Parts: sequence; C-alpha cells; structure tokens
Amino acid sequence: MNIKLTIALVLTSGSLFAQTATNHDVKRINEVAENGTLAQKEALISELLTETKKSKDPNRLETISNYLYYLGRENSSDSLRNIVAKKYPKSQIARSQYITNVYYKQESAQAKEKSWKQLIKQWPIPKTEEIKIAYDYVLGDLTRTFANEGNKVKALEYLDQMNERFWRAQGYIPVANTFLQQGDTIAALPLIQKSIEDAEYYITLPKEQQDNRSGFAAVGYPGYVSQLADIYSKQGKHEDVLPLIERAIALAPNSASNFSSAYFKALQNAGRNLEALQQLELIYKKGTFTYKPNMKELYTALNGSEKGFDAYIARLDKDVVKSIQEHIGQYATSQALPDFELLNLKGEKVSLASLKGKVLVLDFWATWCQPCIRSFPGMKAAQDLYLNDKDVQFLFINTWERDKNYKENVAKFISTNKYPFEVLYDDQKDPETGKVLAAKLGVNGIPAKFIVDKEGIIRYALTGSSSDIDYIKLEMKELIESVKQPKKS
Repeated sequence: MNIKLTIALVLTSGSLFAQTATNHDVKRINEVAENGTLAQKEALISELLTETKKSKDPNRLETISNYLYYLGRENSSDSLRNIVAKKYPKSQIARSQYITNVYYKQESAQAKEKSWKQLIKQWPIPKTEEIKIAYDYVLGDLTRTFANEGNKVKALEYLDQMNERFWRAQGYIPVANTFLQQGDTIAALPLIQKSIEDAEYYITLPKEQQDNRSGFAAVGYPGYVSQLADIYSKQGKHEDVLPLIERAIALAPNSASNFSSAYFKALQNAGRNLEALQQLELIYKKGTFTYKPNMKELYTALNGSEKGFDAYIARLDKDVVKSIQEHIGQYATSQALPDFELLNLKGEKVSLASLKGKVLVLDFWATWCQPCIRSFPGMKAAQDLYLNDKDVQFLFINTWERDKNYKENVAKFISTNKYPFEVLYDDQKDPETGKVLAAKLGVNGIPAKFIVDKEGIIRYALTGSSSDIDYIKLEMKELIESVKQPKKS
C-alpha cells in the first residue's frame, strides 16, 4: 500500500474520523512498515495473524486486515476479509464486499437502484452520529448513472438522500456537470449553489469547531465558485460575478490565487482591464502560461497597440525564473541515493553503478496517477533540452502500480503516447528491508522527482508537479543546472 496507514484505514473503514485502532497501534505499524527490518515486519505479521485467531470483533479484524495489507501481505489481508464477511454477514467488511462485488457489477441505473435498495435493507443506514460516507459513495455513483441515462428526476431524488453535508458536493458537482453537458443549466445551477453553500458553512465555522470535515469541504470551493461565475458570465449576468468572487476571496483568502482565472474574466467583462491584467500576471508568475493571448489582448487595449508586449513578457519571464530559483531552495536536500538495480522496458538491468558520473532526474510515477500523466509532456520537453548532454539522464521509475499486468500496461502506455523515456520498474525489494526504491526514498506521494548530482547525492526532492509544459521545462532546467554546480559547503 502506498499511503500512510492512517489514510488507508480511513479509506477502507468507510469512516473519516472514528477508528477502532488506537493511536499507539497506528504509530507502531507505521514505524515498522516504513523503517523496520524484514525480520521485524515478519514478527509483527505473525503477531497480527495470531490475534486473528482469537478476536471475535469484526471491526478489530477489519483493522488487522488493513495492517496486513499495509505490511505487504495482500493475500493474507484479502483472505481475512473474506473470512470475516462470511462469519459476520452484518459487518462493515461484508457490506464493503457487497458494494464491490454486487452493486458495482451492475451497469444500468435500474439494476444499481435494485442493488442499492438491497444494500440498505441488509445494512440499514445508521441513525446515530456515525459517519455515513460509505453510503454516500454509492449514492453518488447511483445519481451519476441516472443522470448519464437522462433520468434527472431519479438523479435528483437520490441526491436528496445524501447523508454527509461536508461530502455532498462530491455527489452534486458530477451530476451538475452532466446536466450542463446535456444543455440543462437550470437543473445544474441549484446543485452548484448548494455545493458553494455547504463549503461556506464549513469555512465560516468558528476555528474551534473546524475539523477534517471543514478542510475536506473547502478543497473544492474555488472550483465551485469559478464554475458558477462561468455560468453567470455565459448568461450575461456580469454584475453577479464580481460580488460572487470577491466574497469567496474574502472567505478563503489563502485560496485567493485559485480564483484568479475567474476573477480576471469578471474584471475584464466589467471593463476593469488593468486589474484583469494584474490577475493574469499572478497566474503567469505561478507558472501557467496558457493565458498569454488574453494578456496580449488586455495589454493592447490598455496601451493602444501591441508595441512593447514582447518586452513586457520577457520581464515577466525573468520574474518567473527568479521565482523558480528562489522556491527550489525549499526542495533542497543532501542524501546519498540508495543503490539500485532495476529492469527497463526491454528487460535490461539498469543500476546506479552503470550511471556513475551522470546527473540523474528520477521521476516516480504510475499509470493511474493523473498528475503524473499530465506532467509528462513537460518532462519530455525538459528531457529534449538535454538530448545532446550525455552527462544528464532522465529515469521514469514506474511504482505503486495496482494491476497484476502492470508491465504490459506500462509498456502500452509509453508506446501509445510515443514517449521517448527510459522507464524502470520499481518492483525489486531490498532483501534486508523488503522495501522498493520509492519506499527507501520515503516517497509518500507521486509524482515524486529527485535530482541527483554526479556524486550520487540527492540535491533536490519534489512531490507534485505543474501541468504547464513551459513551466516544467523551466523548473527542470533550473534544478539540473543547479545540480551541475559544485555543492556549496
């Protein structure tokens, strides 16, 4: 499992907050899983397996199943879950298996509706304060299916049954998007407005009342507001857009930059071209260059001609490079790259020793990771900058794959997209620790990039990525050129 155990427990239990595991359990499992020797892991696994023979608590057994999965015993975890589901047919595990093996196997909305009714009959929705998000996941899927089939009445009927206010937007927005694609703005609008209201409810709670739910509800807020602003603009309601966005910025000032795209459009429509251009400057300096034509349009409107625009952009480009040079400092580190020997797409061995004396760019990715995939055009552009530099090597290390046929999937993906990448499979476990290379490097999110100097020292470690091709190219160039220089003592 490629995420922290605490997160894994959240996802598998159907509860965001209440866990049967103690903090001590979680801390100990994390420590052994991440830093323990193979012998320590085996001892802990043996201890957990022994406990499964004694425990009669299905919730505790579910927790142990999660532990086993995290420790690399997927088969033992799956076997335990099957046993618990059979022995305790009213348990959360049994419910989860029904959802996976019965509900999600249905294709039509009618068949899914029938399975939903059977689900809540066999496992009634709790009337207590227990988090009910497991049911909302299913309701969200059911409403999307009805919406896709054009049955708006049923889609809205089941949306009204969603239980958790902090999560409701995850059901509302996909259905609203479907309605918009079908040309029904009238049906979509209330769903977007409700999503905004729910987010604002949690955002404006007193600090002492805010918890994980508040943070979760706030994540999509800029997107909901921007979507509503776009609808208002298309409807010609320009006078409604600015108050909407300015209220949102006031409520969520830390997310102000996320409103810049919608804000510039509203300012431009209001004839406030200078302020609109200033918003686009903020976006540009953060590495999104797609609005350059809009900037040219606004610049021309303000200055009466295009004269001087190229020089204006050149000054901004210098600011972008300066900003990159300043912020890459936060990624700086200094640790030896662990030795490795991995296979590439051709089945050839590629080792650290074979790359001695080169600057390395390690990009950890997976085929299911959309941020990874979105960064690839930019990474290709960066690699192209160094095609003739034999002292720089890019390695795209495939890790955390979920499918048994991952090698075929990876090869097909690379071939289909014609990426000229040196791809390595991160599936060789260290015989002493049982860790793959990503785990040795402490990767806890992908895409993850490591820039390594010629002496084999990791100089920069980054998680996440922009999707803007030009920005990625600039950032990688600054990182690589920095690593080419001797490390300052």
